[in-house]
Amino acid sequence: MEIKFTHTGAIPYDEFPEYQEFLILRECERSPLFICKEDDGFRIVDGGGYIGRLEEFIAWEPTSITLPAPALATKRLWLTSANLLSPRGWVFSFYENLRTRVKVWIRDPQFNRDFFTEQKLSVSPGDVFEATMARSSRGCGMHEVYKICRIGNENEKFRELLDEL
Repeated sequence: MEIKFTHTGAIPYDEFPEYQEFLILRECERSPLFICKEDDGFRIVDGGGYIGRLEEFIAWEPTSITLPAPALATKRLWLTSANLLSPRGWVFSFYENLRTRVKVWIRDPQFNRDFFTEQKLSVSPGDVFEATMARSSRGCGMHEVYKICRIGNENEKFRELLDEL
């Protein structure tokens, strides 16, 4: 694959949507890095750490990383624990198998806007969601969820099943 960088200097932070990913070249790094725009700057993908909004780069290019279709699965999930401050770190149980829990990073822009920015949604343990997600976790141990929709609440059934475990 050939990648052609067309930009240099600082990334115009306000011109890109939240969670936009970029491929960058920095003076202090020996290889390219993927970064992701967040509220307070850019997060280095799979490496931890943050980069300020105004840092200058040797080269940068916005990217859109898409997984091939077989890497994705649509699952029905029960909400176990929500992170009310971030789309990262939500915990769900698989609907078919309550014992199997999965920690996720919700990357669905519509859900994140409705929940975190506009506060149109409220959630609670026992809410049932349908999610299109990566079949395997990333290096950080979280599965990425690309599309998620709340389809109901079965908190009584959820509690009964938890009591049986």
